[in-house]
Amino acid sequence: MATGESPPGAAGEHALFEWEPAPASSSSSPRGELRGGQRSGEPTPAQVRTAEAVEAGAIATVVIDSPLPHLDQPFDYLIPERLRGVVQAGSRVRVPFAGALVSAVVTSVGTGSGYAGTLAAVKSASAIPVVSPPGIALAAAVARRYAGSLWDVLRLMVPPRVASVERRDGDLPTPGDQDVYAAALDLAVGGGEARETLDLPPGRATVWQAIPDPERRSVPASALVAAALEATQDGSSAILVVPDARAVGAVLDQAGRWGLRRWTARSGGQVAVLDHDDGDAVRFGSYLAALHGRARIVVGTRPAVLQPVPRLGLLAVWDEGSGGYVDPHAPYPHARTVAAMRVASGARVLLGGYALSPEAAALVDGGWAHAVVPAAAQARRSAPAMDVVTAARRDEEGGAGWHWMPGSVWRRLRAAVERGPVGVVVPRAGYVRAAACARCDAWAQCRECDALLTVPAYGTDPVCVDAGHVQRDWHCPECHGDALKHVRQGADRIGEQLARMLGDVPLTVSTAAAGVVADGEVQTGAVLATPGALPAVPGGYAHLVIVDAAVAAAPGLGGELTAVRWWVSAAALARSRDLGGMVSLVGDLPPRAERALATWTPWDAALEEARERRELDLPPHTRHVALTGDRPLVRRAAAAARAAAQRDGLREIETEGGLSLLVPRSAAEPVVAALRALQRDASRAGDVLRVRVDGPLDLPR
Repeated sequence: MATGESPPGAAGEHALFEWEPAPASSSSSPRGELRGGQRSGEPTPAQVRTAEAVEAGAIATVVIDSPLPHLDQPFDYLIPERLRGVVQAGSRVRVPFAGALVSAVVTSVGTGSGYAGTLAAVKSASAIPVVSPPGIALAAAVARRYAGSLWDVLRLMVPPRVASVERRDGDLPTPGDQDVYAAALDLAVGGGEARETLDLPPGRATVWQAIPDPERRSVPASALVAAALEATQDGSSAILVVPDARAVGAVLDQAGRWGLRRWTARSGGQVAVLDHDDGDAVRFGSYLAALHGRARIVVGTRPAVLQPVPRLGLLAVWDEGSGGYVDPHAPYPHARTVAAMRVASGARVLLGGYALSPEAAALVDGGWAHAVVPAAAQARRSAPAMDVVTAARRDEEGGAGWHWMPGSVWRRLRAAVERGPVGVVVPRAGYVRAAACARCDAWAQCRECDALLTVPAYGTDPVCVDAGHVQRDWHCPECHGDALKHVRQGADRIGEQLARMLGDVPLTVSTAAAGVVADGEVQTGAVLATPGALPAVPGGYAHLVIVDAAVAAAPGLGGELTAVRWWVSAAALARSRDLGGMVSLVGDLPPRAERALATWTPWDAALEEARERRELDLPPHTRHVALTGDRPLVRRAAAAARAAAQRDGLREIETEGGLSLLVPRSAAEPVVAALRALQRDASRAGDVLRVRVDGPLDLPR
């Protein structure tokens, strides 16, 4: 049974969504068929109700909650008289579908339907719309770009519904807080706080390499909040997206210094915080406050990039290269890409970080964004001294140089404790991640599967990293030795040794296992942390040591830039060189990463990487599309992609689970559309074709 076409009044919206109607043979239509029992030419009661609804303009077009690609299309439903005026574009509804009640979101309310039969009726609806028409349009655009379904993107955009919050929301007045935003900006400008000022042109992206925050916080909160305040002066909204709860706290603290309050349903406020830890009711209430413009500054982690607001003036994504910005749920959008898409609304988009990704550098190199990069002298003044301890340096020290903490580095760290807190960053969590025979240095391997062995904790038997096989009474097959040495030590093992080495100096451990320490909590002594868990300390670390610095520079696309980002972000928490701050990086890094860290030029490294990828036709200059499924179906998909690309060639890379396509950006839109169409056809036939756009790329060696 055919799905309804758009009524004339809603044609523009359906053109925007670019949905395809279901085939006439679809058996999963929500509309009931007319079966015998009535006289020829005599309308049934259901037909009368449908005609009355059409005349009253009470037809809802919805997208339903379904994982099946062929059901990602519009369906028309009758709005019963009791729900007229309640059901609007953006309302959550429950509708009958294939014999069951399913959730759906209304994308438009029209005056008619192209379907000639009887329409089923909406059964229930949310008290208020939970997404705006521009929000629906954004979700549709994201779905098209990532070959996903509109419902999946709306699920990422809108927090779980809390009915009591919806009912209360309609009674909350919109506060007149313009004077508060203006007063906060006056404090930001005239308060004497040292911060970077950013010139952000509207309707364009800015890529910003920040210098370390003057207060050595985990984010340059004063610059971000000041930019948000400037954007709100004409009544617009601002969204600040940060990677974790620590950064949310730093931004919220800065906003509070300038007189802004966090929004609550009880007392109002100017800053809406989207935080999973707050629980469903608080988070949903904050989402609605931002949706309706009650709080015009929004602070949150990855999902906040999709937040609909009445008028977007600024969207900033801090630490845009963070791997945490890739949503783990289909269709796997990246916050940086979604932010760039919202430039089309006329907003200012800011992509910032202490170190930047090659994707951000490519936006600048292609002329789509402009860069704000500090002068070399300014960066040098604000940054700590960077000392890379290479293998040659360690050889010069003899045996002490090859300890995980070389002797020369230890002496500097121990002396710096007298001047303030010091830190040790370990890239691996756990106890011992790999071990070797203490007699012959051969890697210790599992007897059952040949995987490397790890030691979970002190005094325990080694186990293999792949299958967890316990290796009791292990002996080396090469020399029959029975003693292990710890080759790749984790934070837990190094923490044990460091505590003994420090003696009376207090040691604070900040890891996922031990608990992540809050910023400002440590005042003296030493901190041991994994990347991302290093807390900021007042005034910055006097000395910071990064153990096994080469670990982050993993082989593969982007490995070198990962090392630069990890260690520059950690080093930004150390004091400036003028105040005696120093960072020791122990390990042999690739030349590009070593140069970027030693000279504090992460932007140059990102730009160089982006240009190399352009010469090699690698992402982001091409789009990566991963196809998985039955081999014949994957080959059909590849053929459809080649046909859609036409004269723009694409590359195919065989993978263990399927096929990777590297698609020229000029052909990306038709190729993704063709693959989505084939995915729908396969879904109707009961087959599964998985399409992931811009996912991780493993290049053959």
